[in-house]
Amino acid sequence: MSLSLHTLMEARRLPALACYFARFVARGAAVAADGPVALAAALVSARNLEGDVCVDLAEHAGTRLFPGEDGAADGPMAPLLDDWLAALAACTWVGAPEAATPLVLDGTRLYLGKYWRFEADVAAALSARMRPAIGIETGLDRAALADWLGRLFPADADDGEPDWQRIAAAIAVTRRFAVISGGPGTGKTTTVVKVLALLLALDPELRIALAAPTGKAAARLTESIGTGKGRIAAGGIDGALLARIPEQAETIHRLLGFMGHAGTDGAFRRNADNPLPVDCLVVDEASMVDLPLMARLLAALPGSARLVLLGDRDQLASVEAGNVLGDITGLGRPIHYHAEQLTLLADLGAAPLPALGAPAAAVDGAAEPPPAAAAVALLRKSWRFGADSGIGALARAVNAGDADAAVTLLGAGAQSDLARLLPVGDALNPGCIDWAAAQFAKVPDAAAPELALTLLEQARVLAALHRGPFGVEALNARIAARLGELGKADGGEAYHGLPIMVTANDYEVGLFNGDVGLLWRGADGRLAAHFRTADGTLRSLSVRQLPPHVPAYALTVHKSQGSEFDRVLLVLPPEPHPLASRELVYTGVTRARSHVTVHATDAVLRYACRARVKRGSALAERLGWA
Repeated sequence: MSLSLHTLMEARRLPALACYFARFVARGAAVAADGPVALAAALVSARNLEGDVCVDLAEHAGTRLFPGEDGAADGPMAPLLDDWLAALAACTWVGAPEAATPLVLDGTRLYLGKYWRFEADVAAALSARMRPAIGIETGLDRAALADWLGRLFPADADDGEPDWQRIAAAIAVTRRFAVISGGPGTGKTTTVVKVLALLLALDPELRIALAAPTGKAAARLTESIGTGKGRIAAGGIDGALLARIPEQAETIHRLLGFMGHAGTDGAFRRNADNPLPVDCLVVDEASMVDLPLMARLLAALPGSARLVLLGDRDQLASVEAGNVLGDITGLGRPIHYHAEQLTLLADLGAAPLPALGAPAAAVDGAAEPPPAAAAVALLRKSWRFGADSGIGALARAVNAGDADAAVTLLGAGAQSDLARLLPVGDALNPGCIDWAAAQFAKVPDAAAPELALTLLEQARVLAALHRGPFGVEALNARIAARLGELGKADGGEAYHGLPIMVTANDYEVGLFNGDVGLLWRGADGRLAAHFRTADGTLRSLSVRQLPPHVPAYALTVHKSQGSEFDRVLLVLPPEPHPLASRELVYTGVTRARSHVTVHATDAVLRYACRARVKRGSALAERLGWA
């Protein structure tokens, strides 16, 4: 006999929220508490909490639901697809697309009602920005654009490789919507600074805003924009022009005027009725932006305004539901351009047509790429990880799913910037704690909190899991204990030299989920919390003012997005795990600038290279990706 939803919740195989939502739907619609409709409601709610926007019932029909991590086969059996769809169609609380119902059934995909609307709104807003067919703005002065692109991206005859940054800039300035995607060190921010300089040269009154999904990412964007302006100033671009490029980035929530009233679903002052006063918006770390937040951002952005998304489409998707950047960019598919766009890029001197890899359509009449492809520019040359970089080679191997190459790179010992630790049976290799102690023992001995934060920012332990012996909770506890043995940690929940990470947004205090700081005992003997601000200065506040926070010697890879460290220890579990995916390993490895140590078995590495994160969503299809 299969278990009830309530029993599954008690066994922690079904989130409580999913169980209670199913009960809410069953009562409101007057259907059985464990019947087909309730099962569907529990499933879509549970999957939403795991990041899916929708659930394709065809993939679950006739199978056991909620098996748990141990693979138990006593979960409820899902109905056959036709029976399941019929039961949902007969329920008053399940509507067709556009219906204002708690659940929406679109073909075989089931959504929470508001998430269907989020997805539809994002698809509509982006599609509107990509019209006409390939989104090229009319009335372009191609000669003026070509001249500016030539000044900002002077020809470099070193290896004959296309100037991918110049191609990206040409795409961004010729359309209302563009995505500039690339890995670390490929020059996304440098490119967008030049894009903004060019746009301001053409329209000096252009109103520009910079945003990112987290405070940490906003701070890095602020720093990068300032650095990028300095680089192109050295190239002879007019200083008055560069001065009009803003440097201060803010979080998307702050940009939209998040009010966060209790009992609301995220209240924002900026919306379609009170749009943002901007002509061009740049959003960095776009892979971290979830579907609801993107929907609200697009609703508040004037239809005439430009939108440029920066990010790495190969990184992990957002923690919350959706994989917006991945969906927009075709979920890793090759990017080709229409013949008309190739001609435009050639006219602008961006690259000869063959270098851009003209699609088969240009030759044999095959299906042309979708309009979304025309908005995407991929930066393919890393200036940080050169040809001899082990980190770069490992990142490329993992991203390509080449498990043999990844295992060989880590096992050969020939790369000075790569190292490997193996689990000891089912236990963590003690070398992980030794590594962490060596990195963090010097932090509390720094002469001042500013120097301590600098030392802290040089290294970090990253993990795939949150809980368990290989998760960040256990790692933080063991690292703190080792530092205590060395006399570098006082113990307890708060002590001198303890790195902390904020786990909830607090707009009154001005600290946000993911912000990392340091506890420091001043000359007066009192502990205070210190955080680096967006402009690089130090901000201090009383420990009593802190929002909820946790130790931060170790972070999950998800929480490390938007950060970079000189040295990284990436801890994977001893057995293959669904969370240890290709995207997670790639993201973890590329957080390191100069050295990465990977704690993993060959089997786990091979599994990770094969396993890709797949989120239930129809956004890619709505944007034309087959």
